[in-house]
Amino acid sequence: MRIKKGSRVTFHYELRDESGKVVDSTFGSEPVIYIQGEGEIIEGLEAFMEGEEPGFEAKVSIPPEKAYGVTNEDLIVFAGPENFEDNVEVEVGVTVETEDPEGETIVFRIIEVTEDRVYLDGNHPLANQTLDYKVEVLEVH
Repeated sequence: MRIKKGSRVTFHYELRDESGKVVDSTFGSEPVIYIQGEGEIIEGLEAFMEGEEPGFEAKVSIPPEKAYGVTNEDLIVFAGPENFEDNVEVEVGVTVETEDPEGETIVFRIIEVTEDRVYLDGNHPLANQTLDYKVEVLEVH
Protein backbone atom coordinates (compact mmCIF):
# COMPACT_ATOMS: atom_id res chain seq x y z
CA MET A 1 0.00 0.00 0.00
CA ARG A 2 1.27 3.48 -0.88
CA ILE A 3 1.27 6.45 1.48
CA LYS A 4 -1.72 8.71 0.82
CA LYS A 5 -3.91 11.04 2.85
CA GLY A 6 -5.31 9.16 5.83
CA SER A 7 -2.68 6.40 5.75
CA ARG A 8 -1.24 5.25 9.08
CA VAL A 9 2.52 5.28 8.48
CA THR A 10 5.25 3.71 10.61
CA PHE A 11 8.79 4.86 9.84
CA HIS A 12 12.28 5.41 11.20
CA TYR A 13 14.22 8.61 10.69
CA GLU A 14 17.54 10.23 11.41
CA LEU A 15 17.64 14.03 11.54
CA ARG A 16 20.83 16.06 11.02
CA ASP A 17 21.11 19.83 11.35
CA GLU A 18 23.00 22.11 8.94
CA SER A 19 26.32 21.31 10.60
CA GLY A 20 25.76 17.58 10.04
CA LYS A 21 25.19 16.84 13.72
CA VAL A 22 22.61 14.13 14.47
CA VAL A 23 19.81 15.92 16.31
CA ASP A 24 17.43 12.99 16.66
CA SER A 25 17.05 9.41 15.48
CA THR A 26 14.60 6.57 15.95
CA PHE A 27 16.90 3.92 14.46
CA GLY A 28 17.61 1.45 17.26
CA SER A 29 14.47 2.50 19.16
CA GLU A 30 10.72 2.79 18.59
CA PRO A 31 9.66 4.07 15.15
CA VAL A 32 7.32 7.01 14.59
CA ILE A 33 3.66 6.41 13.72
CA TYR A 34 1.64 9.21 12.15
CA ILE A 35 -1.42 9.80 9.96
CA GLN A 36 -0.56 11.22 6.52
CA GLY A 37 -2.19 14.57 5.84
CA GLU A 38 -2.90 15.45 9.49
CA GLY A 39 0.12 17.72 9.99
CA GLU A 40 1.62 15.45 12.64
CA ILE A 41 5.11 15.67 11.09
CA ILE A 42 6.78 18.54 9.27
CA GLU A 43 5.28 19.48 5.92
CA GLY A 44 8.36 18.76 3.81
CA LEU A 45 8.85 15.27 5.21
CA GLU A 46 5.18 14.41 4.79
CA ALA A 47 5.24 15.60 1.15
CA PHE A 48 8.47 13.69 0.48
CA MET A 49 6.99 10.38 1.65
CA GLU A 50 3.64 10.82 -0.17
CA GLY A 51 3.14 7.94 -2.62
CA GLU A 52 5.89 5.76 -1.19
CA GLU A 53 5.43 2.26 0.26
CA PRO A 54 6.99 -0.04 2.89
CA GLY A 55 10.68 -0.62 2.22
CA PHE A 56 11.23 2.92 0.91
CA GLU A 57 14.58 4.28 2.12
CA ALA A 58 15.97 7.67 1.14
CA LYS A 59 17.63 10.88 2.21
CA VAL A 60 16.18 14.35 1.73
CA SER A 61 17.08 17.96 2.59
CA ILE A 62 14.15 20.05 3.72
CA PRO A 63 14.31 23.87 3.64
CA PRO A 64 13.18 25.92 6.66
CA GLU A 65 9.93 26.95 4.96
CA LYS A 66 8.86 23.28 4.82
CA ALA A 67 10.35 22.33 8.21
CA TYR A 68 10.21 24.50 11.36
CA GLY A 69 9.94 27.82 9.54
CA VAL A 70 12.11 30.87 9.37
CA THR A 71 12.91 32.90 12.45
CA ASN A 72 9.99 35.12 13.47
CA GLU A 73 11.49 38.18 15.16
CA ASP A 74 8.16 38.80 16.93
CA LEU A 75 8.83 35.64 18.95
CA ILE A 76 12.03 37.10 20.41
CA VAL A 77 11.04 39.05 23.50
CA PHE A 78 12.50 40.14 26.83
CA ALA A 79 11.41 40.25 30.43
CA GLY A 80 12.92 41.49 33.65
CA PRO A 81 14.61 38.96 35.92
CA GLU A 82 11.90 39.69 38.51
CA ASN A 83 9.33 38.08 36.19
CA PHE A 84 10.76 34.62 36.87
CA GLU A 85 9.92 32.50 39.88
CA ASP A 86 12.75 31.73 42.27
CA ASN A 87 12.88 28.07 41.20
CA VAL A 88 13.60 28.97 37.54
CA GLU A 89 17.25 28.85 36.51
CA VAL A 90 17.73 32.06 34.50
CA GLU A 91 20.58 31.00 32.25
CA VAL A 92 21.21 30.84 28.48
CA GLY A 93 19.82 27.62 26.97
CA VAL A 94 17.20 27.00 29.67
CA THR A 95 13.61 26.60 28.46
CA VAL A 96 10.71 28.19 30.27
CA GLU A 97 6.97 27.92 29.75
CA THR A 98 4.23 30.49 29.97
CA GLU A 99 0.66 30.83 28.71
CA ASP A 100 -0.67 33.12 26.02
CA PRO A 101 -3.92 35.07 26.58
CA GLU A 102 -5.93 32.07 25.29
CA GLY A 103 -4.33 29.75 27.87
CA GLU A 104 -2.12 27.91 25.35
CA THR A 105 1.35 26.92 26.57
CA ILE A 106 4.27 28.70 24.90
CA VAL A 107 7.84 27.46 25.30
CA PHE A 108 10.71 29.94 25.18
CA ARG A 109 14.48 29.39 25.23
CA ILE A 110 16.58 31.90 27.15
CA ILE A 111 19.05 33.26 24.59
CA GLU A 112 20.69 36.11 26.51
CA VAL A 113 20.80 37.38 30.08
CA THR A 114 21.88 40.88 31.08
CA GLU A 115 21.69 42.63 34.41
CA ASP A 116 18.18 43.94 33.80
CA ARG A 117 16.79 41.81 30.94
CA VAL A 118 16.27 38.18 30.02
CA TYR A 119 15.89 37.65 26.27
CA LEU A 120 13.59 34.80 25.23
CA ASP A 121 13.13 33.09 21.87
CA GLY A 122 9.82 31.39 21.12
CA ASN A 123 10.95 30.06 17.73
CA HIS A 124 11.57 26.33 17.35
CA PRO A 125 15.27 25.56 18.01
CA LEU A 126 15.57 24.27 14.42
CA ALA A 127 13.88 27.31 12.84
CA ASN A 128 15.79 28.83 9.92
CA GLN A 129 17.71 25.60 9.23
CA THR A 130 17.74 23.24 6.27
CA LEU A 131 17.33 19.77 7.77
CA ASP A 132 18.71 16.51 6.42
CA TYR A 133 16.59 13.42 6.99
CA LYS A 134 17.24 9.76 6.35
CA VAL A 135 13.95 7.83 6.36
CA GLU A 136 12.88 4.21 6.18
CA VAL A 137 9.18 3.42 5.75
CA LEU A 138 8.26 0.26 7.68
CA GLU A 139 4.46 -0.03 7.39
CA VAL A 140 1.57 1.72 5.63
CA HIS A 141 -2.06 0.96 6.53
